[in-house]
Amino acid sequence: MRKAMRLYLRHVLALSTMVLIALSVTAYITVHQRLRFPWEHTRTIYAEFSSAQAVTPGQGQTVNVAGVEVGEIGEVRLEQGRAVVRMDITSPDLGAVYRNAHLLLRPKTGLNDMSIALDPGRPDPSLPGKGELKEGDRLPVWNSLPNVNPDEVLAALDADTRRYLATLLAAGGQGLRGRAGALRRVIAASEPTAATTARVMRAIADRRHKVERLVTNLRLLAQATASKDRDLASLVDGTTASFETLADREADLGATVDRLPRALAATDRALTATTDLSTELLPTLTALRPTIRGLAPALVDVRPLLRTAEPTLRDDVRPLVRDATPPLRRLRPSLELVDRSYPDLQSSVDVLNRVVNVLAYNPPGSEEGYLFWAAWFFHNAASILSIQDAHGATWRGLVMVGCSTAGQVISANPALQPIGAATFCPGGSGLPIPLPKKGRR
Repeated sequence: MRKAMRLYLRHVLALSTMVLIALSVTAYITVHQRLRFPWEHTRTIYAEFSSAQAVTPGQGQTVNVAGVEVGEIGEVRLEQGRAVVRMDITSPDLGAVYRNAHLLLRPKTGLNDMSIALDPGRPDPSLPGKGELKEGDRLPVWNSLPNVNPDEVLAALDADTRRYLATLLAAGGQGLRGRAGALRRVIAASEPTAATTARVMRAIADRRHKVERLVTNLRLLAQATASKDRDLASLVDGTTASFETLADREADLGATVDRLPRALAATDRALTATTDLSTELLPTLTALRPTIRGLAPALVDVRPLLRTAEPTLRDDVRPLVRDATPPLRRLRPSLELVDRSYPDLQSSVDVLNRVVNVLAYNPPGSEEGYLFWAAWFFHNAASILSIQDAHGATWRGLVMVGCSTAGQVISANPALQPIGAATFCPGGSGLPIPLPKKGRR
């Protein structure tokens, strides 16, 4: 067995190598023959063309975006005189294709190896889904342009023009013979001129579009004013009268214009001064928005009340206001006097308010306020004037002195000299000495 394996080992290796090479070549050819695996996702989009000349499915004719292959042509069929081309989009990087997309059939080689140049378009918010094409959607024929062959262009020319063109090409060929380098330099030098010309042509095209719009709008304006002859005549008469009035007031208008710069300067200063107010007012207005929104239903609900109150306001309140107006006018000078005395009155009221607050305050704890002791004060005050004689009421009171100060008090009051002769502090005990004191009211 081992001998046989050693004998045929080289043949087995050679055969295995040939099988591997065949499998590699098969895989390479299969991949380059656009074989799609089941797990690859493909989008299908149809497009209508007025002509699908030289479009052959299955020949690797591609669909390109900006020169990059994104798919291939899958099928071509005829429907109602139009060619319907199926495009199989295989690139995951393409993104969405929209209903304003444009397609152009163009040959890649001189043998009309066709391809489709695709412009995916732009989103359109006015369309459902912003105009994005779904699987199996179709682009109409006005979104596509077929390939135009040179013979079709030349067939549109008459016989003389074709002869002149042939003469021009022949003479041009003789003139440019051997001057390819100079022609390239001329083309390179004319590139800035071509770019400038392109900008000029775009500006002219835009101006042409605007002129078309202007002419259309003028036509619409003329049609609208054609039925308004009387109104236009009235407008002309009113304009004439306005100009005549301005001419009569030329001096006043000049004075107004002269004062306008100062008025504008004052307005500018006022606006500058209100900048801080505007800054502070913005949060307040923002916070008031819910209240203002809720005010509309309240105003609607108050309408019946206003309708009901209208007769009362008209028949009762209005005559009262008319009758009250003359007395109010006569009352105005008195109110002005009251207004001038209001600051002093306000100060007095403020002081009185503080006094009442102090008297009425009851502190926390066991201590009582002034109102509590006021009752005791009036109770004791009644006994001060309880003694009277023919000369009237006599005030009563107590004078409290100590033995150390009794001599000073007696010397300061001559009426107490008799009392000073008595001995009130035997042994100098220093106890307080009650001394009666009488007076007249």
